[in-house]
Amino acid sequence: MFLGMQLMAQSLKQEVIASAGGYNTSSDNLLSISWTLGETIIPTFKSGDGTLILTHGFQQNLIITAINENLDSKVNVKIYPNPASEAVNIQFDVPTDKEILLYLLDAQGRLVKTDRIEESTVEKNLNLQDLPSGVYYLRMIKGNLVNVYKVVKL
Repeated sequence: MFLGMQLMAQSLKQEVIASAGGYNTSSDNLLSISWTLGETIIPTFKSGDGTLILTHGFQQNLIITAINENLDSKVNVKIYPNPASEAVNIQFDVPTDKEILLYLLDAQGRLVKTDRIEESTVEKNLNLQDLPSGVYYLRMIKGNLVNVYKVVKL
């Protein structure tokens, strides 16, 4: 009788029901990634010692180990006057260490003006005289960093 019950016992297996997904590991087994699509967000429960994790729905475990962090120092940017009628000034608290690309977009996301800020610049004047009144978005790109500022033209 005991032998029969042992054969009928259930085994635990991690399983996910989703519309798409996958699981891969690197050849050295140091890196693994799994993903799913189409699950709802439901809570995760952990045992007291953290050895057992039960997750319903969305995969919530993400561990990232940084290999190299390249952090730029924080620079304050002042854009004035805003709203503006003829031009806006872009002012930095310290000289720029790289070239910055400027893209001015209208409220529909169309590119209306491009410019650049040269390295070692503290202040740049952006002429708006040829543009109609409205709301614009100034996208500033420095390497991989992107900042967007709202500019109103009177």
